Amino acid sequence: MGRIADILQARGQLDEALRIRNEEELPVYERLGDVRSKAVTMGKIADILQDRGQLDEALRIRNEDELPVYERLGDVRSKAVTMGRIADILQAAASSTRRCASAAKEELPVYELGDVRSKAVTMGKIADILQDRGQLDEALRIRKEEQLPVYERLGDVRAKAVTMGKIADILQARGQLDEALRIHNEEELPVYDAWATSARSRHHGQDRRHPASPRPTRRGPAHPQR
Repeated sequence: MGRIADILQARGQLDEALRIRNEEELPVYERLGDVRSKAVTMGKIADILQDRGQLDEALRIRNEDELPVYERLGDVRSKAVTMGRIADILQAAASSTRRCASAAKEELPVYELGDVRSKAVTMGKIADILQDRGQLDEALRIRKEEQLPVYERLGDVRAKAVTMGKIADILQARGQLDEALRIHNEEELPVYDAWATSARSRHHGQDRRHPASPRPTRRGPAHPQR
């Protein structure tokens, strides 16, 4: 039945595909206790709902019925795919700024086990989505309050500089040109310059440690023959 639903979905017959998923496929996996197959089917139901424009329910299924299963199973690949689809829904969503940010954060508990850098990266992607949608205030808040402090605590000056550059981009889009220019000149470019200088120094240091061998000279015999 799952393959029939796949064909119907591909042909755009979404209502019948959804009925098969809900009434004929999903109950089988529930009776068998097959949690992985159930999660996969729930993901396909979310696909149909997303195609039908029911983004809120599709997002709820991803966050509540699909993603937690892959976390418990330790299936990092399926978890990553699901998180990418959550991002797709967020990008397509036309809901309010706060609702978008709140829904996006549903995926973040997977990072609460200590990988704060990955959490900061994900928050940056959320900010990218919001910025692309013109929701600049919330994008700016995320950059300043949820991403930048992580890199500061980690002492990651390069990631901090990249984030400051994106903050400057938002400010530029908002018309705050003086502050955007200040950030680029004072907080971003010096880090890149220092990084480049350090890289050149390391390169020259390697050259000094491995000097070119002198060309051998030909010597005549110590006691020339007479």
